[in-house]
Amino acid sequence: MLEFLPPINDKKRFNNLLMFEKKPIAKINLRGNSSNKDFSDKVIKILGITPLVEVGSIVFNKEISVLTTGPNEWIIVSNNTIREDNNEYQLENILYASISKNNLGAVTNITDQFTIFSLSGTNIFEVLTKSSPFDFDTLLNNSSAQTLLNNIDVTIVKKDNENVDLFVRRSFSEHLWEWIKDSASTI
Repeated sequence: MLEFLPPINDKKRFNNLLMFEKKPIAKINLRGNSSNKDFSDKVIKILGITPLVEVGSIVFNKEISVLTTGPNEWIIVSNNTIREDNNEYQLENILYASISKNNLGAVTNITDQFTIFSLSGTNIFEVLTKSSPFDFDTLLNNSSAQTLLNNIDVTIVKKDNENVDLFVRRSFSEHLWEWIKDSASTI
């Protein structure tokens, strides 16, 4: 078990932009052939929802959200916080036993690899456009996109025009956090 050490320990508010790190949230990477009936049937039965194949789409229920990040790749994110002293997740174990052990795909725990910044307010996209080539006007509500933000790979989850989550690799999180703080303070 890895020791959970959140990189960001505060909330910041600048010019109607609130930002904080969501912690701790379980994250699982799932890869497999969506056209393989055995794979699809097992995933649907375990998750209780059908992951979509269109990249950028999101489906969710009370417990989890499933982001389609590639033609045969999904990130499963818990909608609930987890205990900080344990990074063994029942869903990961069930998926691993049903998918990975049966050579239907790959299940990887990425909880410690990524952190999630929650941004809310009316200035979100004004801040993000300062350092991203992505056209945020094309991003629909309840969808996601992968892009660069200040030369850092991120996955952006747009809930609506005033609520966004940013998935960022933990090793780049402090740098991105400081950049967002600086950018937001100059709006």
